[in-house]
Amino acid sequence: MPLSNTGALSIERVSHISAETFVKEYIARNRPVIVTDAMNGWAAREKWTPQYFSNVLGDLETQVYNDLFDLVDIKTLAEYFADNFGPKAAGNPLEYVRWYSKLKEIDYFPWADEAFARLKNDWSMPYFLPRTGYVVPACRPPAELSSERSLFPYRGLFISGRGARTRLHRDPWTTAAVLCQFHGEKRLAMFAPEHERHLSDGRGGYLDVLRSGDAAPKPEPVVKPTYVDTLVPGEIVLIPGGWLHDAETLSDSISATWNFVHETQAAALEDYVAQHPDDSELEVMRFFSRTCSTS
Repeated sequence: MPLSNTGALSIERVSHISAETFVKEYIARNRPVIVTDAMNGWAAREKWTPQYFSNVLGDLETQVYNDLFDLVDIKTLAEYFADNFGPKAAGNPLEYVRWYSKLKEIDYFPWADEAFARLKNDWSMPYFLPRTGYVVPACRPPAELSSERSLFPYRGLFISGRGARTRLHRDPWTTAAVLCQFHGEKRLAMFAPEHERHLSDGRGGYLDVLRSGDAAPKPEPVVKPTYVDTLVPGEIVLIPGGWLHDAETLSDSISATWNFVHETQAAALEDYVAQHPDDSELEVMRFFSRTCSTS
């Protein structure tokens, strides 16, 4: 399905928005939005390039995944860049660094906590996000969170060569996510939560409806993306809980992301846990359902 022919909407773009308005209009109403001015003044806006990451983080081991979140390799970031960025990467498998901070108890794993520690002075909490009032990670006033130092579920650096893709999925246990685009461009296709049942492949995953060609399985009825848009450097997108999304890297890309459940969405989380008590990802929720913590 060529995305240019889907008839999908562009995601609303806003700037100079207060945290109160952002919560009321987008988090509480479960609506996607792109904020265009939240990186103004961040050193990361200019510094976070492949060369800078090679210099600052190249020695660290990273988590390398395929297009459906299967861990396929552990390698240094320098090795990933050599294999996946630039013209020499043409023809190589399209692997994707999803380099998460610690999110569960594992004896050894190359978490991104050291990487975030090295980068913490380059950026800050986006001005439009509340500092408190979260259910996950647990944070009530007067405690406050900061994205660059606090531990959020699925906080990660997403680093991907041109053509890499994250296939259609929704984020775990009703969490919302923000994705900050620092370098390169990503095309997002998003489907409203009510379409999920039509997009299921019957095996716990989703149909790859954006793959071109007549051989691709199609949902019944045919479902098209609600939104299709391209995220460019300096923009931050909110992906609300339950929204299915597919992301394609249009040019070598560096992003940062993290998930959360705000108190306005607490009832949705409670309903999900009651209906899916055996979901293995709830281990991550419990890991962050303690007190506010910092890395």
